[in-house]
Amino acid sequence: MRLSRQKRLTRSADFRRVRERGRSQAGRFLILGVLPEETEPAIKVGFITTKRLGPAVTRNLVRRRLRSVVTEIGDEITSGHLIVTVARPLAATASREALLKEWKWLARRAGILRTPG
Repeated sequence: MRLSRQKRLTRSADFRRVRERGRSQAGRFLILGVLPEETEPAIKVGFITTKRLGPAVTRNLVRRRLRSVVTEIGDEITSGHLIVTVARPLAATASREALLKEWKWLARRAGILRTPG
């Protein structure tokens, strides 16, 4: 799955809506906010990387890693959800594999991954 503009959250109002009305799952590196959206047939994904992660180079690296994680497992995500991934400060030192493992774990806890079979 490619994260085209139609599959990304871009408006701050959408981010706020997910944070206020959605459910959150917290892990060591990430916080995953999920809001079921019946009017939206596809998934929309947004990332929050604050200055607490470090300088811009670090924030951009974490954002690229998170995008690649979602791109890799995007076909397993059930449609009709708005998803916000917030990177915690420890995410700056985490490997891509650690972020992938935690993102999948949080997505399973949130109930947004399709069951195999």
